[in-house]
Amino acid sequence: MPVRVFTEEEKKVIQEKMFEAGFTLIKQNGLTHTSVEKITDFAGIGKSTFYNFYPSKEDFVIDLISYERNKAMQMIKEKLNDRPKLTVEESKNLIRMIIYSQDSIYQYLNEEDIQKLYPAMQKKGMIKSDLDSDVPAYLLSIFDGVSPDTDPRVFLNYIRIMALAVSQKDALRQDVLEETLELMFDKLFLYLFVE
Repeated sequence: MPVRVFTEEEKKVIQEKMFEAGFTLIKQNGLTHTSVEKITDFAGIGKSTFYNFYPSKEDFVIDLISYERNKAMQMIKEKLNDRPKLTVEESKNLIRMIIYSQDSIYQYLNEEDIQKLYPAMQKKGMIKSDLDSDVPAYLLSIFDGVSPDTDPRVFLNYIRIMALAVSQKDALRQDVLEETLELMFDKLFLYLFVE
């Protein structure tokens, strides 16, 4: 059976459908229970079309992560609006938006998932830390008033812990969740900013 050749525009549309389907399914079911068949059914494409783009689900997920990261970086660029830094208040608002966002794939991937992605990462010359990339350091570089002692890794852990609390709120005392998160925001902001 001949391989279908897509135009660049067709490729872009199909890939965006696959990314939307894959992200939705990973959010609902986790990576392990998101199969290529489920992705293609959800996207309304054939499995052979998926395999025209990706040799495996793991290769697809690596590109999905990059796609989601690029969308987030574009949003941040728009917030900067050609300025070098966000104000402290804008930075705090961005952090809150990141934590409350359901659009970060990282909160839906566990350590076992990351292990499954390693072979695809290695094929692309990536290492585990590439999944975190330098996003925390980049964010700190565009925030005005950041303490020089701020460690990007600690910042990343704060973000992940708080995002997990939001996404896994059923496991927590919901009657005091907002109060708990506000205390965590206060601590994070005291850690990050010199005011």
